[in-house]
Amino acid sequence: MKGSETFEHTADIGIRAWGDSRPELYEALAEELAGLICPRDQVRPTVRQRFAVDAADPGALAVAFLGQLADWSQRRRMCIAQVRVDAATDTHLEAEVAAEPLDASRHELGQEIKAATYHKLEVRNRDGRWEGQVILDI
Repeated sequence: MKGSETFEHTADIGIRAWGDSRPELYEALAEELAGLICPRDQVRPTVRQRFAVDAADPGALAVAFLGQLADWSQRRRMCIAQVRVDAATDTHLEAEVAAEPLDASRHELGQEIKAATYHKLEVRNRDGRWEGQVILDI
């Protein structure tokens, strides 16, 4: 079972997530980020976008993935409803995002995410449960 939450951090916002598998952890982190940008329950997906991300280690992979999602969402003016991570290793991730173009009459915009940061970054497997946290620059 996966889950996620936000936590307070000076001038930034943190996201913390967990899952029974590595893909679930990355999905939960990504969906928490998506919900900060636009409430996910307001999104009726009409667009699917694939992502393939490489990084040096699991933490850097989380930062790179979240950074790509935030950038794509903001540049393309997309609201994300769902994220499915198909594969995740220590250094590679493949995912598909279900989204919808921003409709100002229906979508409530939340935070503008400038970047995912390495500050207090954590990605680990603790007793069979994957846990992670990332601080976002807003």
